[in-house]
Amino acid sequence: MNARPLTLQDVARRSDSIEEFGRHFQDWLHAVRGFSSRPQVEAALREAPPRLARKFKDGAVADAWLAAYADYAAAKIARPAPAWAKGRVSPEPWFAVGPDTHERVAALRDSPPPFKSRNLYTPSVDLPLALAAGRPAKPAEELRQANAERQRRFRAKRRAEWQRLKAATTQA
Repeated sequence: MNARPLTLQDVARRSDSIEEFGRHFQDWLHAVRGFSSRPQVEAALREAPPRLARKFKDGAVADAWLAAYADYAAAKIARPAPAWAKGRVSPEPWFAVGPDTHERVAALRDSPPPFKSRNLYTPSVDLPLALAAGRPAKPAEELRQANAERQRRFRAKRRAEWQRLKAATTQA
């Protein structure tokens, strides 16, 4: 499996340890950078990831992390959080920073609500969504086909116009 995970479900399925989870989650964030529409983001959040709590140590934290990101991303695209995200909470407070008191205070203060409500504390959230306004980008091949069709219609109109002009001048 060389392709990056495109859904949170893919991240969970591929993870057998907290270290693998971290790598796959970073790959998912990288894939999210390429998303250009809300439906793509919704598809990435829709399916419930399998629970990781019984799969490896700190799996409950990974479960809560996925739920928090799903909730956070859904809010960013003005959609409700997926139903599967409810109830996935870290059993103990978990900090994305070291033991330094100042860092922890910043994490407690600055964590977004979807994270705080799941007992996760991070001073910042990396969610590289840069959705374009309007329609989602079309693949290059689809654009080429549409342009070729437009050119065919244009040339057909010009041929018909030329035929009408030619017919009018021969009758006169």
